Amino acid sequence: MKDSDPGARIFTLFNEIGIINQLATSRFARVLAPDLNPSEFSVLTHCVRLPGEKSPSRLAKAFQMTKPSMTAILAKLKRKAYVEIRGSDEDRRRKIVTITEAGRAARDRGIAAMAPLAEIVLENFDLAQLEKTLPTLQALREFLDAERNSVDGLT
Repeated sequence: MKDSDPGARIFTLFNEIGIINQLATSRFARVLAPDLNPSEFSVLTHCVRLPGEKSPSRLAKAFQMTKPSMTAILAKLKRKAYVEIRGSDEDRRRKIVTITEAGRAARDRGIAAMAPLAEIVLENFDLAQLEKTLPTLQALREFLDAERNSVDGLT
């Protein structure tokens, strides 16, 4: 980042992250198919990373998408038996989503399918150096997540 303008430097950082995301997602989509698409895989990963029951509305907010879009993803995952969707005990109109063991296994298969890309990355980059970037990236994600929630009035 050679530009001395801090705003331009932050833009460059986010631009690089965005390009990496696009390239990785495209590659990932090819190895996930036909079982899952990246959006479905992301929902399963979210459910594993943050266990417990979730509502479709909460998932839609977490993924910054409309509730109908999330409902469509969840319907596909339900047809594949990767999630269960049931009415809430308190309010049957409210839906509750939980990941199934089959959903966890599908997520694990997706991660395993990335092994060839992982090998290529490890041939070209030092794992210790890559791991050093994780705390910064995680802290940035946590900050942006909290910032989004405060803007949305969720905190």
